[in-house]
Amino acid sequence: MRISGATAMAAGLVTLSGCVAGSEVAEPPAPSPSSATPTPDPTAAAIAAAAADEKLLPMPVEDIRDWAEAAVPGTDTEGHQSTYSGWLSQNSSRHQTNTDHTIDAGTYQVQIACRGDGTLTVSVHPIDAEPEAEPVVCQNSTIAFDAATATPGLVSELSVDGAPTIYALSFVRASTP
Repeated sequence: MRISGATAMAAGLVTLSGCVAGSEVAEPPAPSPSSATPTPDPTAAAIAAAAADEKLLPMPVEDIRDWAEAAVPGTDTEGHQSTYSGWLSQNSSRHQTNTDHTIDAGTYQVQIACRGDGTLTVSVHPIDAEPEAEPVVCQNSTIAFDAATATPGLVSELSVDGAPTIYALSFVRASTP
C-alpha cells in the first residue's frame, strides 16, 4: 500500500501531536519551607543590653544628677568651673571623653565620685597634650587630685571595666598660672 504525501504528513502530525500531548510537562518545584534563622537586629540587641545594664546601676538614671550635686563640689563652691555626671557600662558606653573649652589656664582640684561595682579609670589633661600622670582609679569611692593646664581647656577621659557604674566629675579652680 502506498501512502500519499498528504497522508504521510497527516500521520506525522498526528504522531507528533500525540507525542507532545502524551509527554509529561514538569511542574515547577513547590517552594520548600525556609529553615534560615532571621538575623537579629544589632541596634535592637544593643538597646536591650544597655537597658539591662541600666537596671544594674546603684540608682535610677534620673537621680544621678541630684546625687552628683551632693557627691562632688558644685556651682555653690567658690572657683567651680564645671561638673559632669552620668554612667558607663560595657553595653552602653565603655569610654567617654569630655573636652571643656571653658576652663581657663590654671590649676584645678578635680574630684571623681563613682558608685557601682565597676572600676572607673579617669585621666585629665590639657587639650593640646597627652596625659602626663597615671590615670586615677575609682572603685565605689570619691577621689580628689590636681590637674593643671597652661592653655585654656581640659580633656577628661573616663573608662569603665566591669559592672555598670555611675560617676560625677567636678573641676574647681585652685590657682591661676
